[in-house]
Amino acid sequence: MYGRLTLAIAVLAAILAPAANVAAQDGGRYRVLIPYFQPLEDADDDFGKDASEDLRELFENMATHVAMEKDDIEDEVDRFDMDMDELDCIRTRQLAAQISVPVAVCATYTEGADKSWNVMAAVWDIQGSESFEIDPFTVPEKGREEAAQHIFDAFERYSTTVRSAAICNDYYASQQWENALRNCDESLALNPDAMSVRYLRGRILYEMENYPGALTELERVIEANPFHEDALQLAGYISATEGQDDQARDYYSRYLDINPGNTAIRMRIAYDLAQAGDPIGAMEFIQVGLDVDPENVDLLEQYGGFAFRAALDAQQSLPVDDQDGGGLTPEAQGYYYEAIEAYEKVYAAKGEETPLGHIQNMIRAEIQLDDLPAALDLSQRALETHAQEAELWVLYADALQRNGQLDDAITALDRVMEINPEHPNAPLRQGNWLIQASRLDDAVDVLSRAAESDPQRAEQAARLIFAEAYQNGQQKDDFAYAAQGMSAAKRLPNLSAEMMNQLNFWHGYSIYSAAVAEQEPQTLQSAQATLPKFQQAVELLQQSGDYPSTVNVNLQQLLENASTYIEIQDAIIKRGR
Repeated sequence: MYGRLTLAIAVLAAILAPAANVAAQDGGRYRVLIPYFQPLEDADDDFGKDASEDLRELFENMATHVAMEKDDIEDEVDRFDMDMDELDCIRTRQLAAQISVPVAVCATYTEGADKSWNVMAAVWDIQGSESFEIDPFTVPEKGREEAAQHIFDAFERYSTTVRSAAICNDYYASQQWENALRNCDESLALNPDAMSVRYLRGRILYEMENYPGALTELERVIEANPFHEDALQLAGYISATEGQDDQARDYYSRYLDINPGNTAIRMRIAYDLAQAGDPIGAMEFIQVGLDVDPENVDLLEQYGGFAFRAALDAQQSLPVDDQDGGGLTPEAQGYYYEAIEAYEKVYAAKGEETPLGHIQNMIRAEIQLDDLPAALDLSQRALETHAQEAELWVLYADALQRNGQLDDAITALDRVMEINPEHPNAPLRQGNWLIQASRLDDAVDVLSRAAESDPQRAEQAARLIFAEAYQNGQQKDDFAYAAQGMSAAKRLPNLSAEMMNQLNFWHGYSIYSAAVAEQEPQTLQSAQATLPKFQQAVELLQQSGDYPSTVNVNLQQLLENASTYIEIQDAIIKRGR
């Protein structure tokens, strides 16, 4: 879309274009072409000639505009081999454009049975091709001066609309939306058919985030001028932003009908659609271009990106647990395949010059499709030319891990950390994979290295181990497994007091829960086995600080229960002896 400054200049040019043209001025005033008023239905032509002369004289004292002298008009008419009597409104506008006169007044009239004159007139902005229509009026037989005055008064109202429009534009350029809107409204109140001002009003409402109001204005502009490119483009963008995808595509299609072969415009429109949340619509616009030029690399790059985005969006429709490789919707699968196909053509055309992001998206798509051999092959090919790209190694490691090659995946992530020792995710990913493979000691070793110099990483590493131990141990009543995980997490360096409190609580609670189940036989053997566990649990729980209150646990009650179990086990042991 246009930047604000660019649009402000464009709109100002449309409203005040004559100001930049010295030839359009006479002593600092804008020239106005006023030909003879044209008689219709065999009306007497003397009225039109005299009334037009009276009108030209009225402009003599006007501060902003001046009428061309009759002799000057005749000179220009002769230069173009015309006759002044032939200057109807169309020829008048054509002549004004040729001689750089910015404004023209056209009038026609008929003669009434009572010798009155019925006058129809309009003021034309030549460059903008917009008219300021004057309501038809009637004057008596000798009312030529009255007719001239009526048109002149209307011209002054027209001049007021131009000034209001210019002020509106000035406020727009300085982003004073309320002031801009007020002045545009003043201009439109006098001339509702000024489409340049109405378009500017729509643009202001868009900037004020009044999207329905902006669309209403733009639709009026498009209705008056179906080929208004800026209005079509902005209406398409707003519709897409508002989620009206079909309407957005319609506006953009009509815009492209005006510029059917312009690839740059097609790509810009597709980008706007994608940014507004309609990558599928963006794909459709690019596909039309590819149908004409299937090997256009620029179009293929955009198509691949939009297809990849569409696949991600389609993936969001799955439950959260299934979004990361756990399953794909048929729509997501199709878009991933389309993305890969487009990117492969780009890769074949550009080779080493292919943007790395395209290659990475291909690998991600192949991983999502569970085509791990293809992901590994592409990763290896890309690493031959991009061996120092850490994120490419991360994707390669991901494909290796999913393919069951954990040790190779760990080695690939080692390479990531050689390239970027401060990589935020590589050591945590290594640790997570090792935890999932039940290689807890190896995970602690890896994560300890990451935690040594960074307290934040230490917290993240501890949470990884804690989450796995809690979900697969505590929540599944495998308390020994949970205790093992909590104990392992506590071996990490650089942990905060809060994290140690949390780990001590769940470590102690896991041991306590396991001991409660184990003491059930209440035999000498069970008592001897569980007494030290209850004692250890109490010691750990006493080191949990305020953490128990955050999980709604009454620590004092829990400690009393543990103490009771200790007394019971001690009594059983004494009795057994």
